[in-house]
Amino acid sequence: MSRKWYAETQKPSETMSSSAKSLIRGSRVFLRHPTQVDVDEFIALRQASRDVHQPWEPIPEDGSDPVSRPVFRRFLITANTPSSQKHLICRATDGAIVGYVGLSQIVMGPFCSSYMGYWVGKPYLRQGYATEGISLCVERAFTQLCLHRIEANIIPQNTASLATARKCGFHREGYSPRYLKIAGQWRDHERWAITVEDWQTQRSDAPIGTP
Repeated sequence: MSRKWYAETQKPSETMSSSAKSLIRGSRVFLRHPTQVDVDEFIALRQASRDVHQPWEPIPEDGSDPVSRPVFRRFLITANTPSSQKHLICRATDGAIVGYVGLSQIVMGPFCSSYMGYWVGKPYLRQGYATEGISLCVERAFTQLCLHRIEANIIPQNTASLATARKCGFHREGYSPRYLKIAGQWRDHERWAITVEDWQTQRSDAPIGTP
């Protein structure tokens, strides 16, 4: 596969702003890559959401604060590479960062797949931003990145995340005991996935006029 999509999205982060060019746009949100100028807004949102996100997230191996400038710098390094695509979910009306959705471990060839992770900031929960942002990321994965399959692994007790995945067209494929170390403990996960064929079928079944 050509890496044209990767080359075309490379921009010097120092020149980017919170109104950076969107990669894909919906009715209420758009997706773009994070840049260095996002650090304060991003960290403020993560800090405001710490109590909501902490039960579902891994602890950095080096023991560092997962919501810090050093962690954000590491986050930027893999924001736009052939194997990782990180997206900020931004509100269309004012460009505010409302959440995140990313594709990691992108492997082409016969596998042609990746893993997805996502979250929405506490002030923006239950407003539909996650559903639209994830749906846009799925669309980009299949139409711009030419992937065949996306997998999301979700802790069974995270009912909100399960509901969002289901709403975005993912289906449950299986169960993985002690799959990931989350908040210091090995936690079971459900495997949810969507393929390009699933996505195309869902779109063909949508009512006329649905974007």
